[in-house]
Amino acid sequence: MDNKNSFLSILDEGTKLKKEVKFAQEEILTLIDKFSPDIKDDFLSLREMFLLKRQGNTVELENIKIEPQKMSSLIKAFSLYLIMLNVIEERDLASRSNFSIKDVIDELIVEGFDIEDIKTTLKEIEFNPVFTAHPTESRRRTFLEAHHELSSDLKEIFDNDNEYAKNHLRYRLSLLWQSDLIRKEKIEVLFELDNLLYIVESSMLSTLVKFSQEIESVVGELDDSIVKLGSWIGGDRDGNPYVTNDVMTKAMKTQHNAIINLYISKLDRLLRELSISSNHTKPSRYLLKSIDSEIEFVQNPNIYLFQNEPFRLKLAIMKEKLENRILNLNSPNKVEFAYKKPNELIADIDLLIDSLDKESSYGLKKIRNLVLIGGFHLLKMDFREHKDTLKCAITEVFSYLGYSDSDFLTLPKNKQTEIINKALSKPKIELQKLLGKLTSDTERFVEAFIKIEWAKDNISKTIIDSFIISMTEDANDLLMVLWFAKQANLWQRGKKAKISITPLFETIDDLKKCPQIMKELFGNSHYHAYLKDREFNQEVMIGYSDSSKDGGIFASNFNLNRAINSLMDLEKELNVKFLLFHGRGGSVSRGGLPTHHAIMASPAKSVDGFLKVTEQGEVISSKYLNKSLSYYNIAQTVSALLKKSIYDKFDIRIDCGKDDSFVSLMQCVSDNSYKAYRTLVYETDGFIDYFKDVTPIQFIGHLNIGSRPSKRKKSDKIEDLRAIPWVFAWTQNRSIIPAWYGVGSGIEACEREYGIEMIIDCYNKCPFFQTTVDNVSMSLLKVDLKIAQMYNQFSKDKEKKDIIWEMILAEYEKTKRYLLLIRQETILLEKEKSLRQSILLREPYLTALNIFQIELIKKYNNAKFENINKEQIIDKITSTIVGIAQGMRNTG
Repeated sequence: MDNKNSFLSILDEGTKLKKEVKFAQEEILTLIDKFSPDIKDDFLSLREMFLLKRQGNTVELENIKIEPQKMSSLIKAFSLYLIMLNVIEERDLASRSNFSIKDVIDELIVEGFDIEDIKTTLKEIEFNPVFTAHPTESRRRTFLEAHHELSSDLKEIFDNDNEYAKNHLRYRLSLLWQSDLIRKEKIEVLFELDNLLYIVESSMLSTLVKFSQEIESVVGELDDSIVKLGSWIGGDRDGNPYVTNDVMTKAMKTQHNAIINLYISKLDRLLRELSISSNHTKPSRYLLKSIDSEIEFVQNPNIYLFQNEPFRLKLAIMKEKLENRILNLNSPNKVEFAYKKPNELIADIDLLIDSLDKESSYGLKKIRNLVLIGGFHLLKMDFREHKDTLKCAITEVFSYLGYSDSDFLTLPKNKQTEIINKALSKPKIELQKLLGKLTSDTERFVEAFIKIEWAKDNISKTIIDSFIISMTEDANDLLMVLWFAKQANLWQRGKKAKISITPLFETIDDLKKCPQIMKELFGNSHYHAYLKDREFNQEVMIGYSDSSKDGGIFASNFNLNRAINSLMDLEKELNVKFLLFHGRGGSVSRGGLPTHHAIMASPAKSVDGFLKVTEQGEVISSKYLNKSLSYYNIAQTVSALLKKSIYDKFDIRIDCGKDDSFVSLMQCVSDNSYKAYRTLVYETDGFIDYFKDVTPIQFIGHLNIGSRPSKRKKSDKIEDLRAIPWVFAWTQNRSIIPAWYGVGSGIEACEREYGIEMIIDCYNKCPFFQTTVDNVSMSLLKVDLKIAQMYNQFSKDKEKKDIIWEMILAEYEKTKRYLLLIRQETILLEKEKSLRQSILLREPYLTALNIFQIELIKKYNNAKFENINKEQIIDKITSTIVGIAQGMRNTG
C-alpha cells in the first residue's frame, strides 16, 4: 500500500488505473536505467519535491538547479511519462464508457416518448465533426502511431497477461526515447492531411460502420449516414499562404483515392470469402442481368475463373469499376467503365445483398455502411477565406469588368450593395477568361472557384459544400461570394445551389450584429432566390476562439448563446432554417467542452437534430484514435442530439434562455466580466509586452506543428494574433488567463445587484450557466500561479509587471472564491473526483517541465554573453513546450 506522501496516493487502492500508472512509472525508470542512468536520482528527487508542492508544502522552486548535460534526458523522461499517462487515462475512460444509443432510447421510452417518434427523430439526425489541422497536433506522426500501439499493448498486458505485448511496449518506448519529440522541418498541408487520414482509416471508419449497424438495429436500413465527416485541411486559406489551389486539389484527390482504395481492399477480401456457387444459392435475375450487361467491358483476364460463382463475378466487376475511377481522376485517358456516383456502387451492393440471407450478407452490409459514410470524397472539405481577401478580389475584378468606376472599398456600404446587385443581375462571365489579367492574389482567389467547380463535377458533388467567410461583418460579404458562385456555376437561379455561403461571426460585436445581417440578406432579392435554391437552409458559423480573445470566456459564451437565441427567433419570422456550425477549439477558452454537455445546454430549438462542429488539433487524437473512445464519443454525441431534439420537438424546456431574471443576471456577469477582461488585456499599459515577455510565445513558432502562420498579418496587436497561439502561450506558463479571467469580477458585480442566492439558483437551474461555471472551475484547477510567477522574471518592465501581476492575483482569488461558493465546494472540482485526480496526477511532472523551460529561457536570454548555441537551446525549449502540451492535454 502507498503511504499518503506517495506519488500514487491520489489514486484509489486496487484499481486498474493505479496498477497501470504504477507500471508506467516502472517502465520509465527502466528506460532511464538503460539510456540515462545518471539522471535517475534527479528524476526521483524532482518528482518527490514537486509532489510535496502539490500537497501544499513550501518548495523553493527558484533555487532548483539542473545540470545542463542532464536537461535533455530529464525533459524526455518527464514527457514520455505524460504520454504514457494520456494513453492509460484514455484506456481507463474507454473501459468505463460502456455506452449505447439503445440506453438513451430506453430512457426516453421510460420518460413517456413514443418509440416511433424516437425512431423518426433518430433517422433524421446529422452529426458533422469537421477536422482541422489547427491548433495542430503537437505530436509527430511517429508519436501518434506509438500512442495507438501503446494502448493496444497495455490492453494485452493487463487484460491477457501477454508477455509479447510487454516486450513490444518496451520496444516502442525505447524507440521513442531515441526519437526527437519535435519535428525538425516545417509541416506541410498534405502532411497534416496524412496525420488525419491515419486516425480516420485506423479507427474512425470502422467505428462508424459499427455505430451505423447499431442504429440500423433500431430504425432499419439507412439511406444515408448519420455521421458525415468533414475537414478544413487543404481548404482553410484564412491567413495560410501554403494552401494553394494546387494543394487544395491534391488534398481532394488524396481523400478520394484513399476511400476508393479502401473499398477495393474490402472487395478483395470479400472476393476471397464469398465463394458461393450458383449450384447452391440462386442469384436473383436482376443480379444476373447486371452481370450480363457489364461482363464484356471487364479487362481482368481471370474473370472466367468465377463462371459458376456469380457473387465473385459481380465483385470482380465492381472492383474494376472502382479501379477505373481512380485511373480517370489521375490520368488524361478516361475509361467509360467506371462508377460515376456512390449511389451506383450502393445499388450494386444491394443487388448482392438481395440474393443472400442475413448471415451471408453481413460483410456486404458493412461495406454498404462504409460507402454511405465515405462516399467518393471521404471528408467533406470546407473552403475558408478571410473577408479582406474577398473584398480585395472583388474590387479588382469589378474594376477590370467596369462594374465600379472608383475604388469599390471606399464607397459607402449602400453604394457597394447597389453595385453588387447590378452585377448579380448581369449574365454570368467565364472566370477562366480573367486568369492572366489580375494580380496574383486575386487570380489565386478567382481560380479557387474554378477548382471547386471542377472538383464537384469530377470527384464528388459533396467534396466541398461550405464557403466560409472569416470575420464576416456585413451582408455584402455574403453577396460578394454569391456573385463569384454564380460565375462558377455553383449557383444558377432556379436550380439547386451547389454551395453553402457561410458567414463566420467571431468578435462579440459581430455576434451581436449577426441576426440583423441575416435579416438584411433575406430581404435581398438575389440572396432570397439563392436561399430558395438551398431550400431556405442557411448555415451560420459562430466562432468561440476570437470572441473569447476579444472579450473573455464568459462574455464570449454568453453572447454566442444570445446570438443563437436571436437566430432561433428569426427562424420563425423569416421561415428559414439556420444550420449552426460551432467553431470550437480544444481548450475551454476556445469553446472546448464535452460535446454532449454543450448540446444539452444549447438554446431551445437550436439543435433540431443537426450538429456541425470543429474538432481541432490534439482533440482529434484524444477523442478518436482509440476505437472504444471513438465509439463512445460518437454515440454520446448522437444520443445527446436525439435527446435534445425530442425534448425540443415536444417543448420540454431544459434551458433557461428565456427566463428574464436569469438572462438579466447572466447579462450582468457578461458585461462586467467583459469590462474586467478588456481592462487587463486591451487597456492596461504594457500588457502586450508583458504577454510576449512572460510566455514562451516567441518559441512556439519554432515547433513546426502546423502549416499555418501564427498571425494573419504582421502586427504587434493582440487583435491580429490568432487565438490559438494566444491560448497556447498562456497555457504554457500555467496562468491560462483566457480561460477564466474576468469571471470573478463579473459575478462580484452581480452579487451586489442580485444576491448570491439567486446566482446559485441560476447555476442549479440553467444548464448554460452551469456548464460555463463548471468549465471555468476545471481551468482554474489547472492554473498554477506559483509557476506563472516564476515567468515574471522575464518581464523587462518591473513596474508595469507588478501592476499586471497584482490584477491577475486579485482576479484569480476572486474567481476561485465565487466558484467554490456557487458550486458549494471547499476545493475546486471536489464533486468531480476523476477529473480532479487526472489534473493533480500530472502536476509534479508538469512542474518539472515548467522548471526546465524557465531555466532554458534564462539560458537563451544569456546566450550572447555565454557563447552558447541558441539553436540547441531552442530545440530543448520546444521539447518542453510539447511535453507541457501533453500534460495539459491541449495546445490551444
